[in-house]
Amino acid sequence: MLREGRFGGKMDPKALKFSSSIEHDRNIFHYDVLVDLAHTLNLFKGGYLSREEALEIIEALKEVLSKGDENWKDYEDIHEAIEAEITKRTPAGKKLHTGRSRNDEVATCLRLFARDRMLEVAEKLLALQEVVLKISEEDAIMPGFTHFQFAQPTRLSHHILMFFDLFERDLQRALETFKRVNKCPLGSSAFAGTSYKLDRTYVSKILGFDDFLEHSEDSVASRDFIIESVFVCVSVLLNISRICEEIILFATLGFIELPDAYSSTSSIMPQKKNPDIAELLRAKCGKLIGLLTSAMTIYKALPFSYNRDFQEMNQILYSALKEAIEALEVFCGMLSKVKFKKEVMRERALEGFTFATELADMLVRDFKVPFRDAHRIIAKLASEENYDPSPEDLEKNALELGYTLKIPEEKISEAKDLDKLLERRKTIGATAKEEVERMRSMRRERIMKRRRELKRIKNRVENGLELLFAEIKKIGGNFDANR
Repeated sequence: MLREGRFGGKMDPKALKFSSSIEHDRNIFHYDVLVDLAHTLNLFKGGYLSREEALEIIEALKEVLSKGDENWKDYEDIHEAIEAEITKRTPAGKKLHTGRSRNDEVATCLRLFARDRMLEVAEKLLALQEVVLKISEEDAIMPGFTHFQFAQPTRLSHHILMFFDLFERDLQRALETFKRVNKCPLGSSAFAGTSYKLDRTYVSKILGFDDFLEHSEDSVASRDFIIESVFVCVSVLLNISRICEEIILFATLGFIELPDAYSSTSSIMPQKKNPDIAELLRAKCGKLIGLLTSAMTIYKALPFSYNRDFQEMNQILYSALKEAIEALEVFCGMLSKVKFKKEVMRERALEGFTFATELADMLVRDFKVPFRDAHRIIAKLASEENYDPSPEDLEKNALELGYTLKIPEEKISEAKDLDKLLERRKTIGATAKEEVERMRSMRRERIMKRRRELKRIKNRVENGLELLFAEIKKIGGNFDANR
């Protein structure tokens, strides 16, 4: 339909297939209909469509939406397909594209898709944070690690609460990205605006956008919102991947029992319980990093304003958001069913001389030894693989540095007492029970606050779309808002 005026003939079949986006355009089919409805109302408001013409287009859109997009393989993209199908049903369809370009049309559809999926990501992150808080109520003493070497004893509850904060930052990124995504490009036309009197504020409002993108060229030339949306997905998967790596390693150490529903066995070794889901989630992270790299590489040197290269970024947006949402659902389910072997964790909490730092701190606190010298005294024990030192061992090493000490046996016993050791750490964010409970309580409040915030955002979007359908009713039409 679009080629007839300029070229007269059809596109080469292979070139059409190569350039067509119709297969993955199904992701924005529903959004394109919404954009067409809003633009129809705007044209009617501006006097470019009669009431009858506007209603005919709305009825045609209703029929097109109900039939779906299954048999549109001969079209270049979803925008051309919908316009052609409407024109088959009413001559008024030829007026639908008045004052707009596919450039601002597709940019609007993509932003509608991205904003809805970003809100879904935020919902899934909140659900995951609730699971993390629930797990953090389980308390056990476990070894903490640096360089994946046994380092210091810590609490399971303290360790798990860290995951909440990782995903809290992802949630912040998702909501901040939503703010930049939820701006309307419609009305910018190809890039230079239009001479038609179209109300950009109106069309932005009835599509549930918070605002419109002011600069007409920026509206169609920018795809940084795609890159930012994909980055949010990558950030989420980076955190999921790190935790999955820990789940795999902790299962090997015997700290946890993998949930049966998220494990597999071997085709030949009947005893095996493999962390396949954790491994696949780890791999998905690598895939999304590749998608982000692809999006940035496509975008990096494109001249302004619109380029067809953008089409290749669309698939990246669809895939990244879809896979991130699926990953969040699966990961949340798996994490909620992990069983912690608390006795094993406690038994191994002192392995590798993990109370060494506490011994050094004891020398500083109780005997006024400067920390650097205390470090040397204990480090010599480690170099001699003396992981169960007597008071005499410490006194001997201290004497070599010029300190004459008399260390009671109970001081060493206190340093090895796991419960007392962890309770001594009362600084903000540390492992004392009272401090862990304070952090947990604060994070419960954050979840409630975030849920209220997310509800307000979703209500704003829904109210805008309700206004769209109300405007249709106002001119005598009807459109199913739940379609």
